[in-house]
Amino acid sequence: YYSYAEHLASWGHVVVLPTFSNPIVTPEHYTRAKCMVDAADYAASLNSVPGDPFFGLLDPDCWGFCGHSMGGGCAFLAADTSDLSGTLRVAVNFCSPQTTPPVDPSKMDLPKLVLCGSVDTIAPWEEVREAMWEATLPPGAFAVILGANHGYCMDYSCFWENGGDATISREEQQRIIRLYTTAYMDRYLHGDLSSWNYSFCYGDSILLTPCMDSVEVLLETGIDDDLIGVPHPPPSGLTSLCPNPSASTVSIGVSLSQPGPVLLRMLDLAGRTVRVVHNGELQGTEEILVWDGRSQNGTLVPPGVYICVMQSDHGISSRLLLRHP
Repeated sequence: YYSYAEHLASWGHVVVLPTFSNPIVTPEHYTRAKCMVDAADYAASLNSVPGDPFFGLLDPDCWGFCGHSMGGGCAFLAADTSDLSGTLRVAVNFCSPQTTPPVDPSKMDLPKLVLCGSVDTIAPWEEVREAMWEATLPPGAFAVILGANHGYCMDYSCFWENGGDATISREEQQRIIRLYTTAYMDRYLHGDLSSWNYSFCYGDSILLTPCMDSVEVLLETGIDDDLIGVPHPPPSGLTSLCPNPSASTVSIGVSLSQPGPVLLRMLDLAGRTVRVVHNGELQGTEEILVWDGRSQNGTLVPPGVYICVMQSDHGISSRLLLRHP
Protein backbone atom coordinates (compact mmCIF):
# COMPACT_ATOMS: atom_id res chain seq x y z
CA TYR A 1 0.00 0.00 0.00
CA TYR A 2 3.01 2.28 -0.24
CA SER A 3 1.60 4.08 -3.28
CA TYR A 4 -1.36 5.29 -1.22
CA ALA A 5 0.92 6.59 1.52
CA GLU A 6 3.13 8.35 -1.01
CA HIS A 7 0.10 9.90 -2.70
CA LEU A 8 -1.55 11.14 0.52
CA ALA A 9 1.78 12.48 1.76
CA SER A 10 2.03 14.53 -1.43
CA TRP A 11 -1.23 16.22 -0.32
CA GLY A 12 0.27 17.19 3.02
CA HIS A 13 -0.88 14.29 5.19
CA VAL A 14 1.43 12.46 7.58
CA VAL A 15 0.85 8.77 6.84
CA VAL A 16 1.57 5.80 9.11
CA LEU A 17 1.61 2.27 7.67
CA PRO A 18 1.34 -0.31 10.50
CA THR A 19 2.75 -3.73 9.56
CA PHE A 20 0.66 -6.39 11.26
CA SER A 21 -0.72 -9.61 9.80
CA ASN A 22 -4.23 -11.04 9.69
CA PRO A 23 -4.61 -14.31 11.64
CA ILE A 24 -6.75 -16.68 9.61
CA VAL A 25 -7.70 -19.37 12.13
CA THR A 26 -8.43 -17.05 15.07
CA PRO A 27 -9.07 -13.48 13.89
CA GLU A 28 -7.95 -10.81 16.34
CA HIS A 29 -9.40 -7.79 14.59
CA TYR A 30 -10.10 -5.94 17.82
CA THR A 31 -6.42 -6.21 18.79
CA ARG A 32 -5.38 -4.94 15.37
CA ALA A 33 -7.87 -2.08 15.56
CA LYS A 34 -6.21 -1.10 18.83
CA CYS A 35 -2.84 -1.31 17.08
CA MET A 36 -4.10 1.28 14.56
CA VAL A 37 -5.13 3.57 17.41
CA ASP A 38 -1.78 3.09 19.17
CA ALA A 39 0.15 3.82 15.96
CA ALA A 40 -1.80 7.03 15.36
CA ASP A 41 -1.44 8.04 18.99
CA TYR A 42 2.33 7.54 18.85
CA ALA A 43 2.64 9.56 15.65
CA ALA A 44 0.55 12.37 17.15
CA SER A 45 2.71 12.41 20.28
CA LEU A 46 5.77 13.35 18.20
CA ASN A 47 4.30 16.83 17.88
CA SER A 48 5.40 17.52 21.46
CA VAL A 49 8.84 15.81 21.40
CA PRO A 50 11.59 18.45 21.17
CA GLY A 51 14.14 17.58 18.51
CA ASP A 52 11.81 15.23 16.62
CA PRO A 53 11.39 16.12 12.90
CA PHE A 54 7.63 16.47 13.52
CA PHE A 55 7.95 18.64 16.64
CA GLY A 56 5.36 21.41 16.51
CA LEU A 57 4.27 20.52 12.96
CA LEU A 58 1.34 18.15 13.54
CA ASP A 59 -2.29 18.55 14.47
CA PRO A 60 -2.40 15.77 17.12
CA ASP A 61 -6.22 15.71 17.22
CA CYS A 62 -6.89 15.34 13.49
CA TRP A 63 -6.81 11.67 12.48
CA GLY A 64 -8.11 9.72 9.50
CA PHE A 65 -8.18 5.91 9.31
CA CYS A 66 -8.07 4.07 5.99
CA GLY A 67 -7.54 0.50 4.87
CA HIS A 68 -8.24 -2.34 2.46
CA SER A 69 -9.82 -5.69 3.30
CA MET A 70 -8.94 -6.58 6.91
CA GLY A 71 -7.26 -3.18 7.30
CA GLY A 72 -10.39 -1.34 6.24
CA GLY A 73 -12.51 -3.45 8.56
CA CYS A 74 -10.15 -2.67 11.43
CA ALA A 75 -10.30 1.05 10.57
CA PHE A 76 -14.09 0.96 10.95
CA LEU A 77 -13.89 -1.29 14.02
CA ALA A 78 -11.56 1.22 15.67
CA ALA A 79 -14.02 4.00 14.85
CA ASP A 80 -16.86 1.92 16.27
CA THR A 81 -15.25 0.65 19.49
CA SER A 82 -12.67 3.29 20.51
CA ASP A 83 -13.49 6.61 22.15
CA LEU A 84 -11.99 8.84 19.48
CA SER A 85 -14.63 11.56 19.29
CA GLY A 86 -12.98 14.86 18.42
CA THR A 87 -9.83 13.07 17.21
CA LEU A 88 -10.81 10.60 14.47
CA ARG A 89 -12.40 12.82 11.82
CA VAL A 90 -12.92 10.41 8.88
CA ALA A 91 -12.68 6.68 8.03
CA VAL A 92 -12.32 5.07 4.59
CA ASN A 93 -12.35 1.41 3.64
CA PHE A 94 -12.28 -0.50 0.40
CA CYS A 95 -13.41 -4.09 -0.14
CA SER A 96 -13.64 -4.82 3.59
CA PRO A 97 -15.59 -7.85 4.85
CA GLN A 98 -17.08 -8.02 8.33
CA THR A 99 -14.68 -8.20 11.28
CA THR A 100 -14.58 -10.31 14.44
CA PRO A 101 -16.08 -8.80 16.60
CA PRO A 102 -18.41 -7.22 14.05
CA VAL A 103 -18.54 -3.53 13.17
CA ASP A 104 -21.83 -1.86 14.13
CA PRO A 105 -22.41 0.80 11.44
CA SER A 106 -25.31 2.31 13.40
CA LYS A 107 -22.78 3.69 15.90
CA MET A 108 -20.54 5.32 13.30
CA ASP A 109 -21.53 8.96 13.22
CA LEU A 110 -18.24 10.19 11.73
CA PRO A 111 -17.78 10.87 7.98
CA LYS A 112 -17.05 7.66 6.09
CA LEU A 113 -16.40 6.34 2.59
CA VAL A 114 -16.97 2.70 1.58
CA LEU A 115 -15.67 1.54 -1.82
CA CYS A 116 -16.25 -1.96 -3.22
CA GLY A 117 -15.43 -3.94 -6.35
CA SER A 118 -18.23 -5.16 -8.60
CA VAL A 119 -16.42 -8.46 -9.33
CA ASP A 120 -14.83 -8.95 -5.88
CA THR A 121 -15.37 -12.57 -4.82
CA ILE A 122 -13.47 -12.32 -1.53
CA ALA A 123 -15.57 -9.43 -0.22
CA PRO A 124 -18.68 -9.25 -2.45
CA TRP A 125 -20.04 -5.73 -2.50
CA GLU A 126 -23.47 -6.74 -1.18
CA GLU A 127 -21.82 -8.22 1.92
CA VAL A 128 -19.59 -5.18 2.38
CA ARG A 129 -22.61 -2.89 2.15
CA GLU A 130 -24.44 -4.89 4.81
CA ALA A 131 -21.40 -5.05 7.12
CA MET A 132 -20.00 -1.53 6.76
CA TRP A 133 -22.79 0.72 5.48
CA GLU A 134 -26.33 -0.48 6.10
CA ALA A 135 -28.03 1.47 8.94
CA THR A 136 -25.05 3.82 9.26
CA LEU A 137 -25.36 7.46 10.26
CA PRO A 138 -24.65 10.43 7.96
CA PRO A 139 -22.50 11.77 6.49
CA GLY A 140 -20.78 9.48 4.03
CA ALA A 141 -20.83 7.67 0.70
CA PHE A 142 -20.96 4.11 -0.58
CA ALA A 143 -20.01 3.13 -4.13
CA VAL A 144 -19.20 0.05 -6.23
CA ILE A 145 -16.30 0.42 -8.68
CA LEU A 146 -17.29 -1.25 -11.94
CA GLY A 147 -14.90 -4.03 -12.99
CA ALA A 148 -12.85 -3.85 -9.78
CA ASN A 149 -11.73 -6.98 -7.93
CA HIS A 150 -10.19 -7.49 -4.48
CA GLY A 151 -6.46 -7.79 -5.10
CA TYR A 152 -6.04 -4.83 -7.44
CA CYS A 153 -6.57 -2.53 -4.44
CA MET A 154 -2.99 -3.48 -3.53
CA ASP A 155 0.22 -2.33 -5.18
CA TYR A 156 0.91 -5.99 -5.96
CA SER A 157 -0.86 -9.26 -5.18
CA CYS A 158 -0.70 -13.01 -5.80
CA PHE A 159 -3.25 -14.58 -8.14
CA TRP A 160 -5.06 -16.24 -5.22
CA GLU A 161 -5.54 -12.85 -3.57
CA ASN A 162 -7.14 -11.18 -6.58
CA GLY A 163 -10.63 -12.47 -5.83
CA GLY A 164 -12.38 -11.97 -9.14
CA ASP A 165 -11.53 -11.32 -12.78
CA ALA A 166 -11.10 -7.56 -13.02
CA THR A 167 -12.15 -5.82 -16.22
CA ILE A 168 -10.15 -2.70 -15.39
CA SER A 169 -6.42 -2.45 -14.76
CA ARG A 170 -4.77 -2.34 -11.34
CA GLU A 171 -3.63 1.20 -12.15
CA GLU A 172 -7.17 2.35 -12.98
CA GLN A 173 -8.66 0.71 -9.89
CA GLN A 174 -6.10 2.36 -7.63
CA ARG A 175 -6.53 5.71 -9.39
CA ILE A 176 -10.25 5.68 -8.60
CA ILE A 177 -9.64 4.70 -4.98
CA ARG A 178 -6.99 7.41 -4.52
CA LEU A 179 -9.22 10.07 -6.09
CA TYR A 180 -12.18 9.61 -3.76
CA THR A 181 -10.09 8.78 -0.68
CA THR A 182 -8.14 12.01 -1.18
CA ALA A 183 -11.38 14.00 -1.46
CA TYR A 184 -12.62 12.67 1.88
CA MET A 185 -9.27 13.06 3.63
CA ASP A 186 -8.88 16.62 2.39
CA ARG A 187 -12.42 17.59 3.33
CA TYR A 188 -12.27 16.34 6.90
CA LEU A 189 -8.56 16.62 7.74
CA HIS A 190 -7.69 19.82 5.85
CA GLY A 191 -11.07 21.54 5.91
CA ASP A 192 -11.52 21.71 2.13
CA LEU A 193 -15.16 22.81 1.86
CA SER A 194 -14.93 23.92 -1.77
CA SER A 195 -17.67 23.07 -4.27
CA TRP A 196 -15.06 21.04 -6.18
CA ASN A 197 -14.41 18.85 -3.12
CA TYR A 198 -18.13 18.53 -2.36
CA SER A 199 -18.74 17.24 -5.86
CA PHE A 200 -16.35 14.31 -5.32
CA CYS A 201 -17.63 13.54 -1.80
CA TYR A 202 -21.37 13.99 -2.26
CA GLY A 203 -22.16 15.56 -5.63
CA ASP A 204 -22.21 14.78 -9.33
CA SER A 205 -18.57 13.66 -9.53
CA ILE A 206 -19.40 10.59 -7.45
CA LEU A 207 -23.12 10.22 -8.21
CA LEU A 208 -22.81 10.42 -11.98
CA THR A 209 -19.37 9.00 -12.69
CA PRO A 210 -19.54 6.13 -15.23
CA CYS A 211 -16.84 4.20 -13.33
CA MET A 212 -19.19 3.48 -10.39
CA ASP A 213 -22.55 1.89 -9.76
CA SER A 214 -24.94 1.57 -6.79
CA VAL A 215 -23.75 4.90 -5.40
CA GLU A 216 -25.40 6.09 -2.20
CA VAL A 217 -24.66 9.28 -0.29
CA LEU A 218 -25.77 10.46 3.14
CA LEU A 219 -25.51 14.22 3.22
CA GLU A 220 -24.03 16.42 5.92
CA THR A 221 -27.31 17.19 7.63
CA GLY A 222 -26.20 17.23 11.29
CA ILE A 223 -26.75 14.59 13.95
CA ASP A 224 -28.88 14.72 17.07
CA ASP A 225 -26.64 13.68 19.99
CA ASP A 226 -29.54 11.74 21.51
CA LEU A 227 -29.64 9.49 18.45
CA ILE A 228 -25.94 8.55 18.29
CA GLY A 229 -25.60 4.82 18.84
CA VAL A 230 -29.31 4.14 18.30
CA PRO A 231 -29.96 1.64 15.47
CA HIS A 232 -31.40 3.34 12.43
CA PRO A 233 -33.36 1.86 9.54
CA PRO A 234 -31.40 1.36 6.31
CA PRO A 235 -30.96 4.62 4.41
CA SER A 236 -33.30 5.45 1.57
CA GLY A 237 -32.10 4.46 -1.87
CA LEU A 238 -32.46 2.49 -5.07
CA THR A 239 -32.72 -1.25 -4.49
CA SER A 240 -32.98 -2.63 -8.02
CA LEU A 241 -33.20 -1.93 -11.76
CA CYS A 242 -34.83 -4.81 -13.60
CA PRO A 243 -34.08 -5.85 -16.25
CA ASN A 244 -30.61 -4.39 -16.64
CA PRO A 245 -29.51 -4.31 -19.48
CA SER A 246 -32.90 -3.51 -20.91
CA ALA A 247 -34.58 -2.91 -24.24
CA SER A 248 -38.05 -2.32 -22.81
CA THR A 249 -39.77 -1.12 -19.63
CA VAL A 250 -37.62 -0.99 -16.50
CA SER A 251 -38.90 -1.63 -12.97
CA ILE A 252 -37.09 0.53 -10.42
CA GLY A 253 -37.07 -0.60 -6.79
CA VAL A 254 -37.13 2.24 -4.25
CA SER A 255 -36.62 1.94 -0.48
CA LEU A 256 -37.49 4.68 2.03
CA SER A 257 -36.81 4.75 5.75
CA GLN A 258 -40.17 6.53 6.00
CA PRO A 259 -42.75 7.75 3.46
CA GLY A 260 -41.95 11.11 1.91
CA PRO A 261 -41.08 13.06 -1.23
CA VAL A 262 -38.95 11.40 -3.91
CA LEU A 263 -37.45 12.77 -7.11
CA LEU A 264 -36.48 9.99 -9.53
CA ARG A 265 -34.76 10.91 -12.80
CA MET A 266 -33.01 9.22 -15.70
CA LEU A 267 -29.90 11.09 -16.85
CA ASP A 268 -27.51 10.66 -19.75
CA LEU A 269 -23.75 10.45 -19.16
CA ALA A 270 -23.45 14.21 -19.60
CA GLY A 271 -25.69 14.65 -16.56
CA ARG A 272 -28.67 15.94 -18.57
CA THR A 273 -32.15 14.93 -17.43
CA VAL A 274 -33.67 12.54 -19.98
CA ARG A 275 -36.87 11.82 -18.07
CA VAL A 276 -38.41 12.68 -14.70
CA VAL A 277 -39.89 9.33 -13.72
CA HIS A 278 -41.41 10.50 -10.43
CA ASN A 279 -41.53 13.78 -8.52
CA GLY A 280 -43.77 13.72 -5.46
CA GLU A 281 -44.78 11.86 -2.31
CA LEU A 282 -44.51 8.09 -1.93
CA GLN A 283 -46.83 6.58 0.64
CA GLY A 284 -44.95 3.32 1.25
CA THR A 285 -41.39 2.47 2.29
CA GLU A 286 -40.87 -0.13 -0.47
CA GLU A 287 -42.11 0.94 -3.89
CA ILE A 288 -41.67 -0.08 -7.54
CA LEU A 289 -41.60 2.75 -10.09
CA VAL A 290 -41.58 2.18 -13.85
CA TRP A 291 -39.68 3.85 -16.67
CA ASP A 292 -40.96 3.07 -20.14
CA GLY A 293 -37.65 3.87 -21.86
CA ARG A 294 -38.93 7.16 -23.26
CA SER A 295 -37.60 10.69 -22.94
CA GLN A 296 -39.49 13.64 -21.52
CA ASN A 297 -41.00 14.35 -24.97
CA GLY A 298 -42.24 10.77 -25.38
CA THR A 299 -39.68 9.41 -27.84
CA LEU A 300 -37.73 6.19 -27.20
CA VAL A 301 -34.22 6.93 -25.97
CA PRO A 302 -31.32 5.60 -28.07
CA PRO A 303 -29.18 2.67 -26.87
CA GLY A 304 -26.47 3.62 -24.39
CA VAL A 305 -25.68 4.02 -20.69
CA TYR A 306 -28.06 6.01 -18.50
CA ILE A 307 -27.97 6.98 -14.84
CA CYS A 308 -30.96 6.44 -12.56
CA VAL A 309 -30.81 8.99 -9.72
CA MET A 310 -33.11 9.01 -6.70
CA GLN A 311 -33.22 11.97 -4.34
CA SER A 312 -35.13 12.06 -1.04
CA ASP A 313 -34.95 13.88 2.27
CA HIS A 314 -32.45 11.25 3.44
CA GLY A 315 -29.89 11.44 0.64
CA ILE A 316 -29.16 10.59 -2.97
CA SER A 317 -28.72 7.19 -4.63
CA SER A 318 -27.77 6.31 -8.20
CA ARG A 319 -27.33 3.28 -10.46
CA LEU A 320 -26.27 2.75 -14.04
CA LEU A 321 -28.64 1.30 -16.64
CA LEU A 322 -27.63 -0.08 -20.03
CA ARG A 323 -30.18 0.32 -22.83
CA HIS A 324 -29.70 -1.88 -25.89
CA PRO A 325 -31.69 -2.08 -29.16
